[in-house]
Amino acid sequence: MPRLLASAAGIVCSLIAACGGSGDGGDGGGSSGCSAAREKRFVLDTAREWYLFRDQLPDGVDPDQYATATELLDALTADARAEGKDRFFSYITTRQADDAILQEGQFVGFGFRSHIEDGRLWLTDVYEGSPAAAGGLTRGAEITHLDSGSGFVPMSTVLEEDPELATAFGPATEGIERGMRFIPPGGTPVEAVFTKAVVTILPVPEDGVRVLALPANPTVPVGYLSLRTFTTTAEAPLREAYDGFRAQGIEYFIVDLRYNGGGLVRIAELIGDLNGRARAGSDVYLHQLFNEAKSGRNTVRRFDPQDESVAPVRIAFITTGLTASASEIVINSLAPWAEVAIVGEDTLGKPVGQSAFDASGCDLRLRLVAFRFTNSQDSGDYYDGLAATLPFACRAGDDLALSPGDPAEASTSEALAWLGSGACGEVLPPGSRAMKAFSSRRMPRARHPAAVESYLPGII
Repeated sequence: MPRLLASAAGIVCSLIAACGGSGDGGDGGGSSGCSAAREKRFVLDTAREWYLFRDQLPDGVDPDQYATATELLDALTADARAEGKDRFFSYITTRQADDAILQEGQFVGFGFRSHIEDGRLWLTDVYEGSPAAAGGLTRGAEITHLDSGSGFVPMSTVLEEDPELATAFGPATEGIERGMRFIPPGGTPVEAVFTKAVVTILPVPEDGVRVLALPANPTVPVGYLSLRTFTTTAEAPLREAYDGFRAQGIEYFIVDLRYNGGGLVRIAELIGDLNGRARAGSDVYLHQLFNEAKSGRNTVRRFDPQDESVAPVRIAFITTGLTASASEIVINSLAPWAEVAIVGEDTLGKPVGQSAFDASGCDLRLRLVAFRFTNSQDSGDYYDGLAATLPFACRAGDDLALSPGDPAEASTSEALAWLGSGACGEVLPPGSRAMKAFSSRRMPRARHPAAVESYLPGII
């Protein structure tokens, strides 16, 4: 995607065309000459110029009425948020935190992701080489008690006092310790002390590339790929995986995006190219569209087949309510060119992307919704999730007792079945994302998440 330079109100901004992406530009460093008033003016001026929903910005905004730039941004985006178009997708962070996750795949923490169900905390993923992995935590483990220094407290009590776990596990600072009592899948309770450290996320897990067999015809291979994040570090393992799939002549695929909240658009484009062996250079992959005043920035991205590219017949995308942004772009953009299905839950519904704006002299990066995406058929605006836009959406569970990619795991099994039959065992109804408000399962997520939490909800 092009890197553009813009200016507003005498401050330098870097606009990087990415769906929750990142980049450089602006000085982004230090706080010399910076003030709350200057930060608020920066946010207001940038929003007036670049916000995708400019017509929904309130008139006559007085920045002095708001204590911080974040409070001002919340007020500016309130109308779009009420319509489900900007559900805190616009946010304020720092350049360092944003670049750390998107460029290096790094954050400070214990190294696991989780969800809450009926007052219990379950782990959905544990990152290789993290403090969590070293201490014996695995997918499917339940953390039953937490010790913050005053003895173990039941997790149900912790959640009553801190429903989003905003403070329970401590700040994102190296050296922070927590005692945890947990039950591994099928095991007995274990106690251990964990210390926060810099965690590097493998975008493709160690067991995230497999060749499975089509149940309806075991001689037909199925390429399985699990992708955690759309970070710069994902490019090499993606190319390696598809190179292997192409060498084996594979035409049926499962792409597992069950917790993937997105990231860099250029990685979404790469995945399109890697699935575009049969595509001509004139075939449109996606459109990127800015607000009316910035329509001159609109672009058309066409397929660019790579040496590793394959020609899919069918692709099953495993999704959950956390599948968002760049993940949804891939599914929506490939839908006109191959037979695709989503398997699992309906997606989050984020057909928009944030540009990064850095204020000169301030340690502030504004991630502002500035553009939206449509596919070659001009289909977009899937704010209620992708199920309503696709001919195939299959309901399936997320079986924490088994690894993603295990043929017996619920979503993987349903994906294999759909690839073989072209029919869902149970259809996922459109609009089911909205029904999740009544579900007992949810992800801990602060109203104003840190950069890493924006792409990976439930991360600790």
